Amino acid sequence: MWNFLVALGAGSALGRSRAVRRVWKPLVALFFLGVLIAGLIYAAVVLKAVSERSNNPHVHAHSTH
Repeated sequence: MWNFLVALGAGSALGRSRAVRRVWKPLVALFFLGVLIAGLIYAAVVLKAVSERSNNPHVHAHSTH
């Protein structure tokens, strides 16, 4: 997988370079870690909004009388 990402992002000639691989792997790992954290935050916000919306309000907006 790393070889594919390095070849895709930096080109096959640069993908073989040790210096590029040494820098590229942590950058890709940080990117995926950021995507994971953003996804968790998004899921938490959505779940909180859904749980708040599903709670019955204490005061009704209109009366049924």
